[in-house]
Amino acid sequence: MPAPDNLQINLAAADLKKINEALDALESALAPVLVTLTGKEVQRLPKAADASLPFMQQALDLAEQQPNLAPGYVDIAGLRQDLVAWEQLQRIGRRLQPLASNLSSTSIKLGSEAYVTALAFYNSVQQAARQGISGAEDARSVLKTRFEQSTARKADKSRA
Repeated sequence: MPAPDNLQINLAAADLKKINEALDALESALAPVLVTLTGKEVQRLPKAADASLPFMQQALDLAEQQPNLAPGYVDIAGLRQDLVAWEQLQRIGRRLQPLASNLSSTSIKLGSEAYVTALAFYNSVQQAARQGISGAEDARSVLKTRFEQSTARKADKSRA
């Protein structure tokens, strides 16, 4: 017997509307400041992490106190601006990360529950088709295409 549905989620249209409006507002507020990088661009960039923050703050403080030590190409005001914005976006990211993780976990769980239930139904349809129950063979023919496509993809990958 398949596991019972553990999640009972029903998002009302009004709730979905609020969620989408909040996401639209977030996207609209962040769009002017966000950039998109390719995977290669991300790989090439030195990475700052929370552990780098004290170093960056000390460098900024010292650069502001002793600007004569900074080469001409170092924009001290730009460093301050970048550091402030980086800290702000880090805080936003820390708030979004658990939400995104929980959203992903919930989606995975719901998908798993739906897939297990659909498989149980498919197994029942196969049994009904073997017993010659009316309509079962047509239902089996429709549902089996998912597994035929999967088998064909696996065969293609093994030949490559």
